[in-house]
Amino acid sequence: MKNVWSTYSLVPGLLIVLFAVGSLRAQGDVSPMRLRGYIKTMPALNLDRDFGDPGFSNMLHNRLNFRWDIGTDLDFRVEGRNRLMYNKLFADFPDVKEIFGHDDGLVDMSWVWLSGDRWIGHSEIDRLYISWRTDSWRIRAGRQRVNWGINLVSNPNDLFNTYSFFDFDYAERPGADAVRVQYYLSSLSNIEVAVSPARNNRDMVAAARVAHNLRGYDIQWLTGYYRDRLAMGGGWAGHIGGAGFKGELTWFYDLEKSPDRSRDNLVAAAGLDYMFPRGTFAILEVLYNGGYGRTPGETFLVTEPLRPDNIMFSEYAITVSADRAFSPVISGGLAIMALPDVDAAFLMPRLAYSLLTDVDMEFVAQIFAGGKSTIFEQAGSAYFVSLQYSF
Repeated sequence: MKNVWSTYSLVPGLLIVLFAVGSLRAQGDVSPMRLRGYIKTMPALNLDRDFGDPGFSNMLHNRLNFRWDIGTDLDFRVEGRNRLMYNKLFADFPDVKEIFGHDDGLVDMSWVWLSGDRWIGHSEIDRLYISWRTDSWRIRAGRQRVNWGINLVSNPNDLFNTYSFFDFDYAERPGADAVRVQYYLSSLSNIEVAVSPARNNRDMVAAARVAHNLRGYDIQWLTGYYRDRLAMGGGWAGHIGGAGFKGELTWFYDLEKSPDRSRDNLVAAAGLDYMFPRGTFAILEVLYNGGYGRTPGETFLVTEPLRPDNIMFSEYAITVSADRAFSPVISGGLAIMALPDVDAAFLMPRLAYSLLTDVDMEFVAQIFAGGKSTIFEQAGSAYFVSLQYSF
């Protein structure tokens, strides 16, 4: 009963406060308090792996981003999303409510406020932090994104909050409950320490990172504790000729030996990106996921973020993507991922159109193929139409 009361009182109450504060926007940008966000509807046609058994799904998605500049060196942020989802498959998986409502953070800020045979209503806060800064120091405490990743597809250096490449509707990406301290030695070098506590100490993450520039390359080194494992790694970003060259790798080592599995594994990814003369931006990235198959695990949704020590549904992945703006209001792209060791592939074309200044439409298809006995085998394909109003 207590959880039900929390669901129906805290979430609406927070939304009312945010909308009330957002009215300050009428005073102009001089206001220290600002509210931004969007409302989106995203109907979809879903097909099975044989391109049959058509089904309809839909989602109404509202995001709110609130910022309060308390002073010149102090600010406070709250950001979150509300989603109302319809899918006939929900009726076949009674555990879906627990999946959407699960929160890995120290504080539970995820609520399922509607659960029916085919309906899920879900709200979550993925940013809630206070930040202090000077010329040399940055200190932030609360739910935030601690982004240590460098690559554009796979990020084995991102110890605190990995994301799913397949979750195209979550551009903001997940956050983590953490305290983060950064000290800037210069404009090109800094030292950073972050700690993300957990309800179970074995699930906490604590790490340090040093970043600097060497002969035109941005280099980073990191080490720390990741969920009862030692983590050590690094990454780089630079250029080879006219192409960007990025990469990152992390080595993980069990602090406690287990008799039925390898004690360590490596996850590494490297890629090239290039802007062609006519405006096409292309990416090629190769991933080695040494944590694949290390521990058994079931994933219900392909869009669930995986762990940095087992970051993909296969041991190897090769991704090629290209994006281009065809006009000031029309853009499109295509991403192809091959998982050769499990004989699986993923295809995602998209086309975006800006209808008005604050209204955007997007067409996205996701096609999963192959992957016997993997989640790709059952994922099938989906075809989305997204209409978004931003405010």
